[in-house]
Amino acid sequence: MAGGRPTSYSDEIVKEAWNYIAFSNDVEKGDKVTVRLPTIEGLALHLEISRSTLYLWQKEHEEFSDIIETLLQKQAQTLVNNGLQGTYNPTIAKVLLTKHGYTDKQEIDQKTELSGNVGFTGIQIIRPDDPDPKVQA
Repeated sequence: MAGGRPTSYSDEIVKEAWNYIAFSNDVEKGDKVTVRLPTIEGLALHLEISRSTLYLWQKEHEEFSDIIETLLQKQAQTLVNNGLQGTYNPTIAKVLLTKHGYTDKQEIDQKTELSGNVGFTGIQIIRPDDPDPKVQA
């Protein structure tokens, strides 16, 4: 935005925020891609305000809350699509997607079956001051 640092919420701020989201698209030039992933930090820089101001406006203004939600949705969709296509580094995309609730879990189903009787062999008593512990049956 031209004209210096905005100090208050206005229709111009709303318009510029929507423009930031609309134009946050990657640009391909030959075999290179310039990444323009929409981010909270990018929006704050574009509007020349702090992140804390963005979060304050998100709480105070329903329309700005919609802007932030749209930004986050576009960010997640872009990360998923480009991470799967290999346009983005999959590891970086995976890390960034954790901010959107995505997780990387592995479930291990481990079953142990015992056959026969399990025998009791004794108790080993170890005292911190005993250099030679004994096994008692």
